[in-house]
Amino acid sequence: AILFFCFITVFAVSMGQRRRRIPPNYRCSDGTKPDCSCPKPRCNAKNPPDCSCDDGSTPGFKPPCSDGTFPVCAGGCSDGSDAVLTADLIDNPPCPDGGFPRPRKCKCADGTNLRRKYLDFLKG
Repeated sequence: AILFFCFITVFAVSMGQRRRRIPPNYRCSDGTKPDCSCPKPRCNAKNPPDCSCDDGSTPGFKPPCSDGTFPVCAGGCSDGSDAVLTADLIDNPPCPDGGFPRPRKCKCADGTNLRRKYLDFLKG
């Protein structure tokens, strides 16, 4: 859960740059890093970056759960709603307010230890 929070922090900080540094595991289908830039300075949930892949795929994150799914974050959003994590956290923020869930609320249905998996997730 702590490492999930670290991922969210790295992602949020990286959103603040015009030609931003993307999170390590945000990849194209062919494994390359997407080309991302912000339409206006200071990327954030209301001004997300535009990202594209040379191979024509949509960039995204690999699921951290061993069964190939994303964690379920019941009641994880600041308004108490369930967070919906997907491969595309940039275009589909997990919470209605554009924010990220409380990490301690996220669990893999298959019991995958997120602490270890998110360490790998952050390494790229």
